[in-house]
Amino acid sequence: MSLRNLARVYKHKIGRTLAKAVEVFRLEVARRLLEDSTRNIDRIAVHCGFGDEKRMRVTFQRNLGVAPRDCRERFAVSRVATVA
Repeated sequence: MSLRNLARVYKHKIGRTLAKAVEVFRLEVARRLLEDSTRNIDRIAVHCGFGDEKRMRVTFQRNLGVAPRDCRERFAVSRVATVA
């Protein structure tokens, strides 16, 4: 199967493009790393395939309506509140 045909079939079956699916997978991994680690945000961005923090921030804003740093702070607060 050609890449073009794969992309067409994937979009027809799943309802989103391959590029959008990869973006969603990257967001999920980045969110988990933000929640569960103290890694530098720029390192998380590179590790997840965004390239840099700016690209990750734009993607977070577009899809989640929040910056990565704010996402980390929200989950850190909720984890502390849950433990207390």
